[in-house]
Amino acid sequence: MRQFFAILKDSYREAVDGFVIYVMLGLSAILILIAASMSFTPVPPADAFSTIVPQFNIIVPDKGRSSAISIENRNTFKTSDVEPSGSGYKLRLTVSGETDRGGEFDPADAAGGKSDKPKGDTFRAAVARWAAVTGETVRVDEKGKVNKNKGAKGVDVALPTKFTVAEQRAVTSAQMEEFLKSQFFMHADMSATVTRVASTEEPTYTFDVTTTGGSAVKGWPHSAKLFFGAATLADDAPLGGTLWLMEDVAINRFGGTFTLLIGMIITSFFIPNMLRKGSVDLLISKPVGRAQLLVFKYIGGLTFMFLVTAFTVGGVWLVVAMRSGFWDPSFLIAIPMLTFTFAILYALSTLTAVFTRSAIAAMLISVGFAFFLFVFGQIKAVSDDALAEAGPNVKASFLKEYVVDFGHDALPRTRELDQLVRRAISDGTLTPAARKLLVRTEETPPLASTFGVSLFHIAWMLGVSCWWFSRRDY
Repeated sequence: MRQFFAILKDSYREAVDGFVIYVMLGLSAILILIAASMSFTPVPPADAFSTIVPQFNIIVPDKGRSSAISIENRNTFKTSDVEPSGSGYKLRLTVSGETDRGGEFDPADAAGGKSDKPKGDTFRAAVARWAAVTGETVRVDEKGKVNKNKGAKGVDVALPTKFTVAEQRAVTSAQMEEFLKSQFFMHADMSATVTRVASTEEPTYTFDVTTTGGSAVKGWPHSAKLFFGAATLADDAPLGGTLWLMEDVAINRFGGTFTLLIGMIITSFFIPNMLRKGSVDLLISKPVGRAQLLVFKYIGGLTFMFLVTAFTVGGVWLVVAMRSGFWDPSFLIAIPMLTFTFAILYALSTLTAVFTRSAIAAMLISVGFAFFLFVFGQIKAVSDDALAEAGPNVKASFLKEYVVDFGHDALPRTRELDQLVRRAISDGTLTPAARKLLVRTEETPPLASTFGVSLFHIAWMLGVSCWWFSRRDY
């Protein structure tokens, strides 16, 4: 262990000898200060609930368990009498529906007269749709194009289902209360108790609602500002949605890419400097095996990357949590994931350095390989989407099946590691309904193959590096 810390200290000394590390830490500190300059102001309760409840027209069938959504725009949701109550709020929720005959013909209605037959309404139909199984679905992309192929890009939308008047009348007050309770959770991530108030004539319904969680919940509308109020990022946007954009797009994608790039540049000098004439002679004369020496040096580079990533990601998470009041640790998964991604690239850098003893070669090859994996991942995504949109009866081309898919199976899974981070961030920040609208279920790769293939590449690259280093004369 003393030998490991000695080599780790040597790697640290190499890192701080160059100005790049100071630039990197300085940029990380600036990023943390920018995050600290953000402010998140919750919208007043009355306005917030007036923004939240109209979303209740977006329904998730099968009592919220379906992967599809259903849209019902014929009901009007309004709130009133909002007041604080414990850790949440009390309010009155009024739902105004429309008479719905469920497709049944009524001669009295057709003649403009008054019918004595039982009536249904759109609110009862919405509750029935929420309680029923999903039924047939289609994929709708961001341009509104409908595609029945499940693998295509877009959101699963359940096709409209007609409920008879008898089925609508069978909806109980308890089911209505359960539906609204589910909607508060799905669209605002709030726990709520709902009680029907039988004081209005159908198709108007009134409910007393008590929520918990206050305003620091994912779906509560917030005004987000930057530079201590000088710039507005969002007005009346859900808190979780704003944090998702910032953590996933600004930090995970752009910040993570920048951190990996600078990390590869800095650590590319570690192994070649160790192999310089004089340095390597002194090291191999010590009572430590060559393979052990190289592995310790490799772990030293990983430790450096881990500490820098932890400082940046942890610092941003801490100040944003303090400023927003939303303490969700999911963003912190970026620390081990970025470190693991770097471990793949640093293993190639180590292999290159052992064979060439050149820091420039190690840097260029590892950065070039990272760029290649990114481009190949985009090609894989585009080819998968194109095949899915073509339909299940279309066979994959030779290029897709034997080049793209085979390459994906054989290469390290850096794109899938990024997908795992994005999934964790979305689960931690977005409401359940927002996740169904913004995150594709296909973006959850299998853990075993994602980590297994990548670990295999790290192992063989380090193994070859240790073998060559052990047999070479210096």
